[in-house]
Amino acid sequence: MARVSAPKEIEEFPRRLKIFLWVIIIMLIAGTLGFKLISGENVKSSFYRTIKTLAFMFEDESTISERLMEIFLSIVGVFLVWWVLWSIADMALDGNLRKYLKMRFYSFKVSKMKNHSIIVGGGRVGEEVSRVLTQKKKPFLVIESDPKAVASLKKKGYVTIEGDALNEETLKRSNIEKASKIILSLPKTETNILLTLTAKELNPDIEVHSRCENSALVSKLKRAGAKVVTIPEIIAADKIAEDLGF
Repeated sequence: MARVSAPKEIEEFPRRLKIFLWVIIIMLIAGTLGFKLISGENVKSSFYRTIKTLAFMFEDESTISERLMEIFLSIVGVFLVWWVLWSIADMALDGNLRKYLKMRFYSFKVSKMKNHSIIVGGGRVGEEVSRVLTQKKKPFLVIESDPKAVASLKKKGYVTIEGDALNEETLKRSNIEKASKIILSLPKTETNILLTLTAKELNPDIEVHSRCENSALVSKLKRAGAKVVTIPEIIAADKIAEDLGF
C-alpha cells in the first residue's frame, strides 16, 4: 500500500487527535451510563469506575454484566492507546511530527503578530526586502508558493508561510487583519493588482506597496489601492545615472 504524502499526514494528525478525544468522551459517557444502569451506582461513582476500567484497574467483585462492561471498555482503551501511539510513532519516524510541531509553532507565532509587514513573493526582490526589514528589526513574514524557496527562506530565519497569496485563506493565515503593510514583490503586475484588491478587502487600512513591471498599469494599481508603486527598471536607471554623475 502506498504511503500517504507527508503534507497529508501532517494535516491528518490533528484530525486523528480530535477523533481520539471524541471517542474518549463518548466512551466515558457510555461507561458512566452503563455502570449506572447495571450497578445502580450514582453518576460520580460510575464515572470513577469508568476511568479506573480504562486504566485497567478492575473491581475485585463484579457481576457478569459489570465484568462484560469492564472487558469492553478495556479492549476499546487498548485500541485507542495503540492507535494514538502508532500515529505519533509513524509521524516521528517519517520526520512529520517535527514538521507538524514546527507548523504549529509558526501558526502560534504568526497569530501573535500585529502591525507587521507581509511580503508576498520570496524571490530576489522579496528576499532583499526581508534582509532590510531584518536589519531594521521590523516584524514581517513572507508568503511564498515554491517549496524550495520556502525552505531557503526558513533556513535564513525568516517567518515564511507556504501557499498561494491569491487564496484568501493564505492571506488570512498571515494575520492580514492585524498587518500594517503588504509588499507585493511578484513580477506579474496583473497578479499584484488582484492581490491589492484582495488585501484591501480583507484589511481596508493596510498600506500596499507593489512592484510593477508594466508602467501602463501603474494607474490601475493606484486605483486598486496601492499607496506606493515601484518600477525596478526606473529605479535601476536612476541609480546608474546618479553613479555616472548625470
